[in-house]
Amino acid sequence: MERYLLRTLGDHMLDLIYAKDENGRFIYANLALVNMTGAESIENILGKTDFDLNPPAAAQAYVDDDQWVIRTGQPLVGREELLRDAKTGESHWYSTTKVPLRDNNGKIIGIMGISRDITQTKQTEIDVRDENTELELRVAQRTAELQAISATLEQERNLMRTLVDAVPDNIFVKDINSKFLLANEAVARGMGTRPENLIGKDDFDFFPQEMAQNFFEDEQTIVRTGEGLVNREELAVNKETGNMRWFLTTKLPVRNDKDETVALVGIGRDITLRRRAERALRESEARFRSLIELSSDWYWEQDADLQFIEFEDPNNKSSYQRDEVLGKGLKALPGTELLLESWIEYDDLVAERSPFRDLELRRVADNGNTYFISLTGLPAFDENGKFRGYRGIGRDITERKRSEEHIHYLATHDSLTSLPNRFMFSQILNLAIESSHRYQRKLAVFFIDLDRFKNINDTLGHEAGDCLLRQMATRLKQCLRASDVVGRLGGDEFVILLPEMENTEQIATVAKKILAASLNPIDINGQECRVTASIGISVYPDDGIGEQALMKNADIAMYRAKEEGKNNYQFYSPHIEARSLERLVLENNLRMALERNEFFLHYQAKRNLQTGEIAGVEALVRWQHPELGIISPAQFIPLAEETGLIVLIGRWVLKTACAQNVAWLQQGLPPLCMAVNLSVRQFFDENLINDVADALTESGMQPQLLEMEITEGMVMQDAERAIRILTAIKALGVRLAIDDFGVGYSSLAQIKRFPIDTLKVDSSFIRDIPQNREDRAITEAIIAMGRTLSLTVIAEGVETQEQEAFLRDHACDQSQGYYFSKPISPEDFVSFMKAQAASTNVYPLVDSKK
Repeated sequence: MERYLLRTLGDHMLDLIYAKDENGRFIYANLALVNMTGAESIENILGKTDFDLNPPAAAQAYVDDDQWVIRTGQPLVGREELLRDAKTGESHWYSTTKVPLRDNNGKIIGIMGISRDITQTKQTEIDVRDENTELELRVAQRTAELQAISATLEQERNLMRTLVDAVPDNIFVKDINSKFLLANEAVARGMGTRPENLIGKDDFDFFPQEMAQNFFEDEQTIVRTGEGLVNREELAVNKETGNMRWFLTTKLPVRNDKDETVALVGIGRDITLRRRAERALRESEARFRSLIELSSDWYWEQDADLQFIEFEDPNNKSSYQRDEVLGKGLKALPGTELLLESWIEYDDLVAERSPFRDLELRRVADNGNTYFISLTGLPAFDENGKFRGYRGIGRDITERKRSEEHIHYLATHDSLTSLPNRFMFSQILNLAIESSHRYQRKLAVFFIDLDRFKNINDTLGHEAGDCLLRQMATRLKQCLRASDVVGRLGGDEFVILLPEMENTEQIATVAKKILAASLNPIDINGQECRVTASIGISVYPDDGIGEQALMKNADIAMYRAKEEGKNNYQFYSPHIEARSLERLVLENNLRMALERNEFFLHYQAKRNLQTGEIAGVEALVRWQHPELGIISPAQFIPLAEETGLIVLIGRWVLKTACAQNVAWLQQGLPPLCMAVNLSVRQFFDENLINDVADALTESGMQPQLLEMEITEGMVMQDAERAIRILTAIKALGVRLAIDDFGVGYSSLAQIKRFPIDTLKVDSSFIRDIPQNREDRAITEAIIAMGRTLSLTVIAEGVETQEQEAFLRDHACDQSQGYYFSKPISPEDFVSFMKAQAASTNVYPLVDSKK
């Protein structure tokens, strides 16, 4: 019976089981090996060698392994081989173990082999590896020693028992009452005992009650019906240890010659690792799907022909529908084009089976919306290294591309006016130069500076200045052709490119048009503002063949336009460049003049027209350069205003004048009112009040002896702000005067709002009196206005006796000009004061020692 059981067991094993003698001839083979080789029966295998059943190369490899086992007496374990099924033509992976076969005396007489199909496990390993899940599969040790076998019945029985114990699967035989008759090492090991300890026991001794009952009922059904149970996946839990294992179990009836079921044979393959691997794969796939759903990316796969075969985008982040993608190549996707690189470069990349990253595409969807997409892909290969296609992720980068476009726009355009900035204008100009060179044409570059913009910006504030710049940008564009380009360099500087110009007359026409447009008043918050433009022009190729030369020369010409009185245009010439160089040298020297103490003050006296005495004095700044000599205020004062140095110079003038006035008092001169001019920038400087207070404190001068002079235009630009500043100065006890009165647009109603003490009639009205009737009328009106407002009226630029006599006759309070006194040094002024005192005897000199 045991022999019959062992034969039945071997024939129902799924593994390939065989034995060979020391000459390599098969002495045993089970049905699984017969079926795989296509031999049809066991008899067709017995007595043959591997060379009769396999290709020569494979047969030689098997013989080499057999001879190694026979020669060394050591088992060969876990050899992985790819075998071809002769019936189906399919190739499967097998794990082969070979052990030496010995006779009763222990002599090696051949080998015993077992080969297990591991194709599914290999595939699972590949799938799990593709999902980055490493599974460690532990192969059970299959080195049970095979007992000797002989041609006799005892040898065959020993052979089969060796086989049973060598097989890693659970193999057992039970009687019809489910009691163990035989069990191999694998069964006993799983139950925590030895094989001989299982004989006569049943499952209730080793498994939980409910589980053992289920096993018992299954086996009794087999005994009763004679039908086996094949390939059922069952969970087995050790009652003592709690260890859980999954098995793929087959249970078959054993029949005698009368076809009666006399026992059960069972085979259980441990599939715990496979179940774990499958579960890990399912969990990995679930995590992958969850990540895809939660991520902003989507997943795709292509086959070896680069056709999309998988597309996972559950939230439609790609803008593609699944049916738009599957079965198509990347180039065939609807509305899709490659950015930056060409398709040829992409083709070269995939032809080399190289990975690609951040391949950027533009996609125009059916609804007209534009999307930007980034693809990253890695090549995939099978276990033989054959190219299977690509797999990767896609990402919507539309927002990033729009941000990049916006950043590029900000980097190339002026944020205030949206005009091209210096960087972009430079690029456009370089392209225009190349075109002009190619087609032998002229082009012109305009460099435009807005006159009086700084005054408006300082008085009305930066918001008003910004509004003016935006309106001027609009006007400039309206003056040009569609092919012309206007840009803003910063501040109040604009540039214009005029391509394809025929001659200078055509260029001049455009410049005149711009000058006319800039003259029109601009309404800013209900206040009418006027600016003019100074334009410098350079022409390609006459004034330069490069972008830098043309820009520099247009800038030089613009400064010449300012020197010519502003509100005009000038073409570049070498003579202008020489003048510009002189101006640059002057500016550099001006910046160092304060540090080198090159500035000094002259003082011009004012006369009381009723008494003839000296009524006051005005401080006037002068510049003595060590190499250039005396530099006229008409040269350096506008430059100081433009560069902002006027604030520092004005602060020095104020402190020096106050200190000088106190010094004169200490020398015995009578108290005099010291007049000091304020520039526009200085008047609106936030530190002005502190500067005045500091000058008075440091010098010790009485506040009522200081008079600050401002122009009529300064207070009229922003009257409300001017009133606040004047009030703060007045609070210090300082007198206030409006200089150059009559040339602005103020009225009596406006003047009386300002806390001023003095009106100074502009010299332009004094120059032609008493001959000019209009000047006489204006001067008389100003004197009358001053008397009405109880203000002191001073006439400037008095150079003749007739002018002074007219002013005295019309009740003007004071005069100032060359007729009475030129601007002189502090020392000369002391002498002048003493001479005047002696000639008029109006006041005695004060003893400085008292």
